[in-house]
Amino acid sequence: MLANVPRLRTGVIAVALATLAACDDPVAKTDLRPEGDPEVLSVLVMNDSTDLFLETATFCKPNDDKRPGFVGTPVGGVVVCDDVDLGAGADPVVDAVPTDFAQGGSGTGGWYVRIMFDELLDPSVEDLLPILDPATMAETGTFTGSLLNTQPVIVTCGGTEVAYDGYYSPSGNNVTWPLGPSLFIAPIDRSAIATGSDCTVEIKDLVTDKDGAAVPSDQRGGGGEYGFTIAGLELTDTSPAPAGEDAMPAVIVPEAPVSLQFNAFIDPASITTAEVVIIEHTMADCSDPGTPAANAAKVIAGGDGVVELSLNTAGAGLAWDPESFYSITFTDDNGIADLAGGAGALPGAADFTLCFNTNTATP
Repeated sequence: MLANVPRLRTGVIAVALATLAACDDPVAKTDLRPEGDPEVLSVLVMNDSTDLFLETATFCKPNDDKRPGFVGTPVGGVVVCDDVDLGAGADPVVDAVPTDFAQGGSGTGGWYVRIMFDELLDPSVEDLLPILDPATMAETGTFTGSLLNTQPVIVTCGGTEVAYDGYYSPSGNNVTWPLGPSLFIAPIDRSAIATGSDCTVEIKDLVTDKDGAAVPSDQRGGGGEYGFTIAGLELTDTSPAPAGEDAMPAVIVPEAPVSLQFNAFIDPASITTAEVVIIEHTMADCSDPGTPAANAAKVIAGGDGVVELSLNTAGAGLAWDPESFYSITFTDDNGIADLAGGAGALPGAADFTLCFNTNTATP
């Protein structure tokens, strides 16, 4: 079951959809185009790092009046493809969300791809898997779609084929949100895909409509037409946060390390102690020169999308000395990397300073 994209079907609904797929006149209900080969109208990629909701077109089929234009959504509306100049294509997406760590998420969500067609596909493009009651392991009468075994497309990122799952959605058209009918494709392990990677999607010839017609060969993405890029690695948040202008520094308990939040699965070992500058100050606003901590005193740890900073000189169970004042900056020549090798950097001292104070230790 894919995180953030639940798609359940009851047995009755599954039968109804199968019946609809076999009808001769779906256009009356869906405003689709059942005649001819199944055409790719748009390819969309998740690049909404704030809400993980909006998808942006990385491809729009030129000169096709069935392609999506302005589409209403629960949060307003969005222009998917230019609805004035039908000859205009789409700019490739260059900021696909690496994971949902950027918004404090669990890392189970992030970028995915949606391929929208102008007609219903043969439902054999996916498997419908029964959902079992976790207590009894009995079938519940509901199903979830899966592309794990059918594998109707090829996704590559950084030149490496990506393992994925997903589902086929027969619902929707060019004015619904989500758009449809569509194939939804999401990577199984986002930690294995480097930030900054260039990706492509290619449709296999096993994707057909209900009459057995395959997607035209020049619409399968074999020339990179459905390409996009995953956003680069970046620092998205810190705990505590830097004080705003004229604001007093944050006060934390001395047991708490400082946390750096990234938008991807970070490799803590890629940040060296020489690149992290920790200074203990005598002034609460860190305005004095202070005393730099030795590299040997700094501790860099973490996991998933977080790196934790502390000192090993503060005493058992403590990350910092109680009732003390600290600042953290990073050298201008620092470098970091995600678990898949995507490279990035922390902001230099001119762009980032974290001043914070500690209170008394917990008794």
